[in-house]
Amino acid sequence: MNFNILISESQKRRLIIESVGDNLGKDTKKLFDLTKTIINQSSEQLGMNLQFMLTWGASIGGLMGPLSDYIEGKSPSITDMDKSLILIGVISVLYYDNKESIEKILKKIKDGGLSDEFLDTLRKGKEIKKTFLDFLSSLNISAHKMTNIMSYTFIIPLLPMLYSISQSGEISPKDIESIVKRIAGFGMITVSGIALKELIGKIIKRFGG
Repeated sequence: MNFNILISESQKRRLIIESVGDNLGKDTKKLFDLTKTIINQSSEQLGMNLQFMLTWGASIGGLMGPLSDYIEGKSPSITDMDKSLILIGVISVLYYDNKESIEKILKKIKDGGLSDEFLDTLRKGKEIKKTFLDFLSSLNISAHKMTNIMSYTFIIPLLPMLYSISQSGEISPKDIESIVKRIAGFGMITVSGIALKELIGKIIKRFGG
């Protein structure tokens, strides 16, 4: 027996929003998993415990993801271990100020003959960081919510999907709250739900014109 199941437009929209929220959450988890993999590979090469980097959750992955793609595009023959070393070097420079640790990582990079690839990737990383920080500044996020602004970099690879959401029609505060809950539900981010809700709301508003 066939049944025609009819749902209202609002129900259909709710299903779409929930699906998008789930996808955003899964993508955030992938960023965290990428971070763990690269940290583990680099820790082994360097003989250093880099687990403290995981305190940033998926934020580091927000930069590592695009930079990993960049390295593969520029140097497709590079090994995964060398790529991980380059990425850890770049992230250490962009996120940390521990001079001793950074010098040890950079020496390993130099000894491996990867200085040119590292410097090129660092340049790209600084470019992405500046563009992202300029974008956040343009959104006029509450200053007290942006104390540790680098915690928000996990959102970089998610921007295309947020743009797609903004073009799908009017997004209500309830829709945004649903999206935020699904992203936060994976537990891979270090920003508060309130701050994330404001950020995503303003991004969608900006993209939606």
